[in-house]
Amino acid sequence: MATVKGTNKTLIDTGGMASQVAAGLVNGRVKCDLDEYVCDGEAAGTVIEFFSDLPAGAKVLAVIFSSSVNQTSVTLQIGTSYNDDEFAEAGNTTLQAALTAWIEHGKGYVVGTAALDSQIIITTAASTLAAGTIYGAVLYTTD
Repeated sequence: MATVKGTNKTLIDTGGMASQVAAGLVNGRVKCDLDEYVCDGEAAGTVIEFFSDLPAGAKVLAVIFSSSVNQTSVTLQIGTSYNDDEFAEAGNTTLQAALTAWIEHGKGYVVGTAALDSQIIITTAASTLAAGTIYGAVLYTTD
């Protein structure tokens, strides 16, 4: 059986200035913003802003959403005010009820690399939102 290393572990073991790992990727403190939105039949094309604006330099680890009711007739894209499908395209996302959460990897996206990219949004497509509540969390690191 072989032993291999992840990218950051390789950089750490190599040492030296040329191999430094970016802040927040090793021993970073995870921060979390929570939010919720009460739906009442919003039409396709509705933009819902979640959370506070993330600080410049924050690295997005994950965005997590769940719903109190099935939202299977509507698809959602998740992104920023700059790129509305940065984290998920509309064809891939529906929210199921109760304990099923929809989680998208934040891809290590660094906030502040484009104008208006600090606001996380959901954009609805295909149908209207069913009455219920969408719960959200964004996990990120800044150090």
